[in-house]
Amino acid sequence: MTRPVHPGRPEDPASLDQDLRDLALAAAHAGSHAILRELRGGELRIDTKAHAADFVTTADKAAENAILRLVSAARPRDAVLAEESGVHDGDSGVRWLVDPLDGTMNFVHRRRDYAVSVGVERDGRIVAGAVVRPADGDWAAAGGAEVFGRDGTPRVSSAVDLSDSLVGIGLPSVLDHRTRVHTFLGELMQQARDYRRTGSSACELLSVALGAQEGYLGFGVNIWDVAAGIALVDAAGGSSEFVTTSSGLEVLVAGTPEVTKTLVGMVKVI
Repeated sequence: MTRPVHPGRPEDPASLDQDLRDLALAAAHAGSHAILRELRGGELRIDTKAHAADFVTTADKAAENAILRLVSAARPRDAVLAEESGVHDGDSGVRWLVDPLDGTMNFVHRRRDYAVSVGVERDGRIVAGAVVRPADGDWAAAGGAEVFGRDGTPRVSSAVDLSDSLVGIGLPSVLDHRTRVHTFLGELMQQARDYRRTGSSACELLSVALGAQEGYLGFGVNIWDVAAGIALVDAAGGSSEFVTTSSGLEVLVAGTPEVTKTLVGMVKVI
């Protein structure tokens, strides 16, 4: 629950960001519980959106409803940008960036690598976020210069060289762009230890924050996919940066500070 603001007394930004972090974590857990309830109910409905492989399920919608109910009850003046319901206006300077089920393709295929992602912007800057993985209960949250997780304090890997690094890849949806990125992966394989593709930006960034991989390249990601993960990576000692490649692709580069710097230099020429 957020702390009350005394009339005429500005709230301390760090204290506010801690409150936003705690609410983000509570909201992400609420979304996770909603997904698990849908699975237990046994009546999961699967529809498509923009194309045949762009899925939305009753679990996505139930999770988003649970998240928005909690956020709007605690902070009714905040804005929201959510994957399923879009823009909800606000006038507080705070905006919630919600992906209720990141990795829906995995979820539909009964894979376990999907997550609930709840990020928070304040005055245009990402200041807090939480990621929860319903399938295994793993989670982490960041805000107010603090980060914590289910198993302790997340910390990015100590790796400084790309040759010692595992790099996650998020492919763009447009086929021509995918082909271009696959060509780039040949170059990446010559320099990195290896790469992985889980199909969930939130899971990839959680792995970076936990030190389970050293970098992530998310091509064509939406801000609601990655806002919470950016908060986690940055608070866990890593860095993140949006880059536009020479061919016009936008990519989120995240990882340890040294690996991020190396990857930024590589992707700019794609």
